[in-house]
This record gives sequence, structure tokens and C-alpha cells, in this order.
Amino acid sequence: MQNKFPEKSDYPESFDILDNPYKNIDLYMRLCVSSSSAYFETDPFTKYLFLKRFYLVENYIKNTDGRRFKKILDVGSGIGFFIPILASLGDRVTALDYADDVLDYARFMVAKRDIKNVDFVRGDIQSLPFADKTFDLIVCMSVLEHFKNPVKPLSELKRVMSSGGLLVTGYPTETPLFHFLHNELSRISPKRRRLNRIFKDEKPSEKFAAPHLSNEQTITEAIRHTGFKTEYSKFISLLPLFLKLYKINFLRNES
Repeated sequence: MQNKFPEKSDYPESFDILDNPYKNIDLYMRLCVSSSSAYFETDPFTKYLFLKRFYLVENYIKNTDGRRFKKILDVGSGIGFFIPILASLGDRVTALDYADDVLDYARFMVAKRDIKNVDFVRGDIQSLPFADKTFDLIVCMSVLEHFKNPVKPLSELKRVMSSGGLLVTGYPTETPLFHFLHNELSRISPKRRRLNRIFKDEKPSEKFAAPHLSNEQTITEAIRHTGFKTEYSKFISLLPLFLKLYKINFLRNES
């Protein structure tokens, strides 16, 4: 039985760039920004946080919403870690990312797994190449925190969402605790130290480095401003009811 999440063997041989970053530094950094390292070359804390968010979204959609979607948009799809699950929940999935060479890895994985209902689009969340009211489910995980003003991308998501559609957003809380844990893991994890060293030496542009420019408070305000109705919110914590690190919202478009 196939794992619901992709494995390293689902990607082409060139995916070994995660172990050999100097084969193509630019591609390596794009893969890391697209969360490729969050599961395949990371510390246990980051891996836990990375997987937990997908399980939470899957469980909510299956057990609470329960319907089958006609058209699903996965924004910031990267190498397609969530695609196999989304493909099982709807008739058609569109995977969107700004880096086409990163999407190539998702394309390879989908072909190898023989997943037939996925399209790939290179695009920008601030100017989505889709008609109004196209999708009835949109998943936008670990994207909004990269925008100083999340209202613009959220407005675009609302534009392309059908009336009554479901938007799932996820983002780190950006609390002092979150940054402390991130910094400590960056200090003690050999692979994280290597990644930080490469980014420091190569000095990528701001967009390329994908800094976090918003936090839970600013994104929550942007959600309110754009008129989505919050159906359910859930924090992922390091311990139950304590140390909130990541927030997931299930939002309804009622317009």
C-alpha cells in the first residue's frame, strides 16, 4: 500500500541535490524554500510540525465537511507533498507554485504514482491566472506569512473561490517561543546549520529567501478584512493546549 505522502523514491535521481546542494545552489535553495527539506532533511520538531498540519487538514475535510470537491487549488504546492491526499478528495486538483523547476518534481511524483487528476500551473498568488469562482476548495499552507500585507493574496483567493467554497490557511504563530525553537534547532541540527550557511554565503534576494513578514495577528486581521467567515481554527502545539506554534483556519466564502 502506498504511503499517502510522497517518499524520496517518488522523485527523480536529481532529488539527491538535497544531499549535494552545490550541484545546483539556486535549485537547492528553491527546493528548501518550497519546504522540500521540511520532511526529507530536517530535525524531528520540524518534521512533526510539517506532517501534523496535513493530517489535521485531511481529518477535518473528511470528517467535518465530508463532501467531494469538483475543483481544488493547492497554492504554494512546491514538490507536491499534499497532492496525493488532495487528489483523493476531489475531481480535479490544480497545483500552483512560482518556481517551475520545483513543480517539475511534483510532476514527476504524480506521474510515478499514476495520479491522473492533477494540473500544474506556474503563477503568483497575488495575480492568479484563473477565472472568478473557479475552485470550491483552496489550500494555502505556509504561504501568507511571506507577505507584509496578506490582504492582497487573500483577496485573490476569494476572487477565484466559488460561493460557499472552503479556504484552508496555515501559518506559524511567529511568537518568541516559535523563534526560540527555530533558532535553537538551527544551531544544533547539522543539516539546518548547512542550510543557513548556504543562504548566508549566497545572499539570495528577499523573494528568493522567502522571509516571514507577517504573523498570526496580522494574518487574522487580513482574513477579517477580506470577509471570510471562520468556520473552525486549530493551533498545533508542542504540548496539548500549550506552546502554540502553528495555526490552521478553515474559512468559508459566503459571497
